[in-house]
Amino acid sequence: MRYLKYLIIFSVVTGMMSCKKYLDINSDPDTPQTPDPSSIMPAMLSAIPRGIQFDARYIGKFIQNWSGNTSGDVWDIHSHQGFPGILDNGGDIWRQTYFGLGLNLNYIINEGIKKGQWDYVGAAYALKAYMFQNCTDVYGDMIYSEAFKENTSTFKYDEQQIVYRGVDSLCRLALSNLIRDDLNPASSILAKGDFVYDGDRAKWIRFVNGILARNFMRYSNKPNFNTTFADSVIYYVDRSFASGTDDFLIPFDASKNDDANFFGPFRNNMATFRQTHMIVRLLDGTTLAGSNVPFANRDPRIKHMLSASQDTMTGVVNGGYRSVEPGQGDPQNANTTSRTRVANLWGDSLYANPSASVFSPGRGKYLFKDKTVSPVMSYSELQFLKAEAALKKSPASAVAYTAYLNGIGAHFDFINRGIYPRGNVQLYNLNPISAAEKTGYLAGNNVKKTAAALTLTDIMLQKYIAMWGWGFVETWVDLRRYNYTGTDPVTTQPVYKGFIVPTNLIASNNGQLTTRIRPRYNSEYVWNREELDRIGATSPTYHVKPMWFSLP
Repeated sequence: MRYLKYLIIFSVVTGMMSCKKYLDINSDPDTPQTPDPSSIMPAMLSAIPRGIQFDARYIGKFIQNWSGNTSGDVWDIHSHQGFPGILDNGGDIWRQTYFGLGLNLNYIINEGIKKGQWDYVGAAYALKAYMFQNCTDVYGDMIYSEAFKENTSTFKYDEQQIVYRGVDSLCRLALSNLIRDDLNPASSILAKGDFVYDGDRAKWIRFVNGILARNFMRYSNKPNFNTTFADSVIYYVDRSFASGTDDFLIPFDASKNDDANFFGPFRNNMATFRQTHMIVRLLDGTTLAGSNVPFANRDPRIKHMLSASQDTMTGVVNGGYRSVEPGQGDPQNANTTSRTRVANLWGDSLYANPSASVFSPGRGKYLFKDKTVSPVMSYSELQFLKAEAALKKSPASAVAYTAYLNGIGAHFDFINRGIYPRGNVQLYNLNPISAAEKTGYLAGNNVKKTAAALTLTDIMLQKYIAMWGWGFVETWVDLRRYNYTGTDPVTTQPVYKGFIVPTNLIASNNGQLTTRIRPRYNSEYVWNREELDRIGATSPTYHVKPMWFSLP
């Protein structure tokens, strides 16, 4: 029997050897087993909007970028978290971190090291840092040190501060590779796979410095922030984007469903979403200027970002920019003949999708078009980071005031930008904001005129406007850093003036707003349940447990 066993093994082995050429698919150049990083990088960049935009439907309701058009929407009233279900709503950033980009970025890194493609290695580390930071910002404790560990089905969770230190380390690795000048010129052409920066390593370096600036702002509630970490935020902002031309923008080709903007009319994902009181009152003058009656108090950005109802000529003081209260929906939603319904995000006076499953670049508005960019980081945002850090460090700071004005101006320029990557359409409607409109706004009641008058509220609300419709995770971090309704030490009023705690907030939250989303059901609750028990993620109130960065 032993002889027979060995004979069978020998026959199988020799048979495999004799068939080697037949079975070796690597001999077919059309089906490579070891693709070059240049062929993988485009898919990694395209995967980023998938994670962010899918989950933005829910995070956007927490931060009141938008709300549902009917009352009692479960995410509007923060009742989404009994226990996760198989639909995995709110689990896509987790999925992209570990599955969509995860091992693929590791592959780019490993292959890039073998081939001397240090620019690809650096860019892959940058994306890895970006995704891990987003992931911990949303879910809190997560798998970091054991991420992608082989031969196991259970993974240890790390506390949030450990993940932030890990993100810092990934950024250092990104920078050390991006600055290398010993690239293999025969195989390392980052531009071949990089459709965001076209292989410009200097811009990738600035992007990494932007991630580090965000990372250090996560320490804003810690006792030594003003004396230590504030300087780090300013340092890295100053080494990040020099202008709006450095913005990290992912374009859409809009040639089929999978490469069209998730927010655009073609894909029809935003039909039930409506602009809220929060953003409308910021832009119509109510919140920042104290009144929406004088036309001069209306922000010229409102006509490009938001949608007006049909009743613009019936005496509505702000021009017909109606909105909904979170959790309450639109009282006129079911009345199909009403001119006072709140228009949808795709355009003025629209109450239904004008072109589902039809590509039409002219349809939509602002970031809600089929072929428009999905921003990842902007110069405007980073200037507001600098302004906040500088003001915390020193009240009446001239540095803070200059950065504040830079941030506002840069967002006007962001809307006015005429050319985007891959022929993506402009964000402005018909015509850009005029120089006179911009000058008038800066001289008006919405903007503080001196460094001495500047408050945290001014900075954070202008940052909210600049990130509306795309900076969902960063805005949610900001709101939680200020505990949603925390007060400005100068005004003693809420920093996020205009934010509304839903009157029908789910009772089981005990008055608390959502602070985190639970880990993804289809990986963690199915395969890693014991670890979730250990960190308390199976508790009914885990979703209102304070994040590490919000604690002193």
